[in-house]
Amino acid sequence: MACASTVLSVGGGIAGLSAAIALARIGVHCDVVELANAPLGASLGISGRAAEALDELGIYDQVYESATPWGRDTKVASLHDSTGKLLVAMPERPDWPGSKTALGVYRPALLSVMADTAKSLGVDVRRGVTAQSLQDSGDAVEVTFTDGETRRYDFVVGADGIGSRTRAQLFPDAPQPIYAGQMSIRWMAPGPAVQPEGWYASSVGRMGFYYLPQDLVYVAAVISEAEWVRKTDEEAFALLSGLLASFTAPAIVELRERLKPGAEVICRPFEWVFLPETWFKGRTLLIGDAAHATTAHMGMGGGMALEDAVVLAQCVAAKSSVPEAFQAFMDRRLPRARTVVETSVALSQMEQSNAPPEENRKLMGAAFATIAQPY
Repeated sequence: MACASTVLSVGGGIAGLSAAIALARIGVHCDVVELANAPLGASLGISGRAAEALDELGIYDQVYESATPWGRDTKVASLHDSTGKLLVAMPERPDWPGSKTALGVYRPALLSVMADTAKSLGVDVRRGVTAQSLQDSGDAVEVTFTDGETRRYDFVVGADGIGSRTRAQLFPDAPQPIYAGQMSIRWMAPGPAVQPEGWYASSVGRMGFYYLPQDLVYVAAVISEAEWVRKTDEEAFALLSGLLASFTAPAIVELRERLKPGAEVICRPFEWVFLPETWFKGRTLLIGDAAHATTAHMGMGGGMALEDAVVLAQCVAAKSSVPEAFQAFMDRRLPRARTVVETSVALSQMEQSNAPPEENRKLMGAAFATIAQPY
């Protein structure tokens, strides 16, 4: 029997919705609040044990239907130069009997499946509202919401992202997000697949792409900039245009022809944050980017949030009290998240210093071998 009966998730993204689904499946009633009304239209990869977590949530097959499957022979992680010449085949992720096929997923499609599943399990999802204050009485948390309503829960999950207000309330002295020295640019290019898929590097930056069944090509780009300056939409468009212009590879030339004024280009800094000791205080626990946000160099940010969710539900089901469940969760998740965050940041630094691709490959391969172990 679960050690809690009512839970609030502050945040309705991947971490918050997956936690609500996992907890609802063990009989815990969950509420979810999310201040934003709609997700940004980018994509993410779900691979390795994270794909198993998606299966444990009971939504792998639904997500698969609208995703791009990546078999072991996929080339989406290979690296080419600016002309299209293959430089290095990036490491294959470890495999094991019964492992699930990795997926490239359009984020809005994933969140739609999650939201529908959560609601079907009785989860109350409210948008446009969030937690204003948390009052921990020792045996419960009284939450006052931004709409003035007050509710009481056995515990609270802070899943409100890298800029987490919940983290600030719990740990006022916690580390702040750190700029990694690179900008992330994402664009959903309309039209059919472009080959060969994978990553390409020029003197300006690095970009990769893969096709999605929504007749879109997801383009992710990385440009090093010593200081982070917020980009306007026009500046983001110009930044991506300049990067595309630095390639002569036929695949990139084809993508360049699809970039038209007015295209939605998402430009954000690569930032990271890691709480090195504990992610809970009293009856409130942080998960996902609120506790361990990372750069995208391992492609595991969303995957780690999925793992957090299913491990939390396992611990709540197995332990007799919330404090015991939280500690069991920390014992399992802290070292694993540390590996992903520290490796991703190191890969970013290596990229900025123009380290040989083989060094990048070696470090990434070692990290993937570590997180191939069961969560």
